[in-house]
Amino acid sequence: MDEILNYNLIEWGKYAFSVADLVLILIIIISSKLAMLLVRKVVSRKFRNENDKDGRKFALVKLISYIIWTIAIILMIQTTGIKVTLLLAGSAALLVGVGLGLQQTFNDFISGFILLVDGTIELNDVIEVDNMMARVEHIGARTSVLVTRGDIAVIVPNSKLTGNNVINWSHIKKQSRFQINIGVAYDSDEELVKKVLLECAAGNTHIMQQPAPFVRLEEFADSSINFSLYFWTSEIFSIENIKSDLRFLIAKRFKENNISIPFPQLDVYVKKFPGNKS
Repeated sequence: MDEILNYNLIEWGKYAFSVADLVLILIIIISSKLAMLLVRKVVSRKFRNENDKDGRKFALVKLISYIIWTIAIILMIQTTGIKVTLLLAGSAALLVGVGLGLQQTFNDFISGFILLVDGTIELNDVIEVDNMMARVEHIGARTSVLVTRGDIAVIVPNSKLTGNNVINWSHIKKQSRFQINIGVAYDSDEELVKKVLLECAAGNTHIMQQPAPFVRLEEFADSSINFSLYFWTSEIFSIENIKSDLRFLIAKRFKENNISIPFPQLDVYVKKFPGNKS
């Protein structure tokens, strides 16, 4: 039995791989997979009773998986008889050259690690980057996958999420405040306009009633009295559809209450001077 285990299957220079080495490598791989299953079970149990922790759970599992597989790879290399320190020392010059050529790639890897540790951007967060609003579908080691409102998957380098200004609509609270601006004619009843706007907000199931929506009279403009309807919603990703439905309802209720929305007007007065026969 010992002779079988010590039998060299592969020889590479001064290194020889035996059946025992292959068995040990297989044990390391299986142990790593079992360790990952245990980690996922423990993390899921830890966050079972906590709401909205999917992003943190994903980040924690991802980080632990990187650590486990890094240790596993080092053990597998050492099992074959190759010294990791000698391998790193012998390839130092090559690593420097590769590093200079792949600076951006390494930057993306470091940025991915920062995203997982920092927690400012998590899985399922709704973010806005480069005027694009999208939901975080996946955070990888080098890139992240964002899904836009049009169900388009955009692959973004992690360095773009850590180096640019990013609006995270889900970072602090799960609801955000939005507004709709509208102008009415000067002969409109301001209190009636306010009442109708609040009723429209109350009629939309996607708009939160706590905090309560409110109306602000913004200004007396050249052709209209301008109001703003402020409201909160947790449906941040589909906010444009909510605004559209709200505008349709406002237009309908304004017509029912004889409230007109004016178009820009410009009055021109022509003055006739004495002695001018034209």
